[in-house]
Amino acid sequence: MKPRYRTCFAVDIRRYTGRDPASQARVRDAMHEIVRAASQGARVPWRSDVGTDRGDGVLVVTGKVGVEVLFGDFIRKLGGGVRGHNLLAAPGEQMQLRVALDGGYLNKDPQGYSGDALNRAARMLDAPDFTARMDDRAAEFAVITSDDLYEVVRGYHLLDDKRLDRIQVEVKETRTTAWMWIP
Repeated sequence: MKPRYRTCFAVDIRRYTGRDPASQARVRDAMHEIVRAASQGARVPWRSDVGTDRGDGVLVVTGKVGVEVLFGDFIRKLGGGVRGHNLLAAPGEQMQLRVALDGGYLNKDPQGYSGDALNRAARMLDAPDFTARMDDRAAEFAVITSDDLYEVVRGYHLLDDKRLDRIQVEVKETRTTAWMWIP
């Protein structure tokens, strides 16, 4: 099958492994519910066979959805879900949620998808500058996107440039520029 352009997102719970197993299970369940609700509410289609569970997060290839939806309703609903969870959760079960958005040509085979956009999304989540700035601002939710996808959404004025920070991503073999913001 020929590669196809797809958008994708990766979600990760910050400081997940520092929790006891019972708290991990509850926070993980909450994260899955928040991601499902935000996806359904924003009409971001994806099936369970294209979402890869990563323990403390998910990596998802979306269906045919425009970037205006990902950078609009989806982000708002995801951030709102985190804030709602944290308002009701015990202090030890509150979460900081990171999300990476990207797009690119992906290959599909019987095991799922592969491609640079998926690799980049996973690496952007682990960028030291991203996590440090999130910690500096005590943010419960933050978003990072690739430079390529940023240029697309910037061209259509889908984001307020004044709210974004340019950061370098240097994780494993990935060396790139990305853009982050705290909605």
